[in-house]
Amino acid sequence: MTQQADIAVIGGGPIGLAFALAAHRQGRRVVVLEANTGAGSDTRTLALAEGSRLILSEIGVWSPALNATSIKTIHISQRGGFGQSILHATDSNVPALGYTLSYRALVGAMLQRAESSGLCVTDAATVKNVATTAKCGTVAYLRDGIEHTLAANLIVIADGGRSLTQIPAIHIRHKDYGQIALLARVSADRPHGNAAYERFTPTGPVALLPVGDEYGLVWTVSPSEAKRIAALNDGQFLAEFQAQFGDYAGKFSNVHARFQFPLRLRYADKTTTQRTVLIGNAAQALHPVAGQGFNLGLRDADELARLLRSASAESDCGAANLLGRYRRQRLPDTRMGIFFTDMLVRAFSNDHPMLRVGRGVGLAALQFTPFARRRLAHAMMFGSSFS
Repeated sequence: MTQQADIAVIGGGPIGLAFALAAHRQGRRVVVLEANTGAGSDTRTLALAEGSRLILSEIGVWSPALNATSIKTIHISQRGGFGQSILHATDSNVPALGYTLSYRALVGAMLQRAESSGLCVTDAATVKNVATTAKCGTVAYLRDGIEHTLAANLIVIADGGRSLTQIPAIHIRHKDYGQIALLARVSADRPHGNAAYERFTPTGPVALLPVGDEYGLVWTVSPSEAKRIAALNDGQFLAEFQAQFGDYAGKFSNVHARFQFPLRLRYADKTTTQRTVLIGNAAQALHPVAGQGFNLGLRDADELARLLRSASAESDCGAANLLGRYRRQRLPDTRMGIFFTDMLVRAFSNDHPMLRVGRGVGLAALQFTPFARRRLAHAMMFGSSFS
């Protein structure tokens, strides 16, 4: 038996659900296919920009129940060199520059919204094949050992997994940074005051994000250092991190939830093909420096939904001209996001004396140029195409 829908969304994470909820509100018949069940066991902390909060508010999932922690200031500095800059929410006339919240909490809220609104989310669905013709797209998937077929005018791929390998017209480019991100939660001996820190070190960027009463830590090191640090006990880990980061946020204690993952850049050479569009991690997965990847993905979902809303409800949502418009409209923001994060990694992950001086001059100039700080803050919150 073949199901029929206007739009099939592969991937029921926050990006796929954000798009699906927006498209469903427009009256489109949307089916979401997700391999996991429920909100899953993902313990990640997400960093959301103010622009992303507005997107989530528009689809009805932002609420106090998410227990988000606001980021009022961002301190930017480099280890072993002069120069620093501080971004303030008040300078940009926004309630916060960003927020941190639980991945599970956000997905849980989105699934509740989907259930209450009648959006069809099919969990425990393993996609086996994706195919398209000039008139239609089809997705074959397994659920409870039974094969199903879903036919749709548009297929939206919102995960970075196996589905991508089944689209021959899409080529995925990779860049290995040769770095490992060490993640943990730490406490400090003084309140964080809703401040986040981005500190650049010779081995890569270090970020501290306020999460509840603690900090979420992202520490970039080489693979050999990651292996050595993984063997340290909690006290030794904290001592090494304190030496790398300094005392900007106080003295650290009580580390927990330690884990790590390799850092790579991955992006599609084009994000649309016949009746298919890639958004979120399917389209691009960035280095976590400056926290741009997830926010870029939410803007993908929002832009695609807005483009569909501008068309009539009876129009073909998988038409080539519509997907072409989406690709052109998203290209500047996507390219800038990839360039910005890649540039930060290359320019700041070294200890060359001349580059260190240049970085210091740049940070000092940024601090004493309010207009430049506001432009940077707005770009980080709303992307390169903000108004």
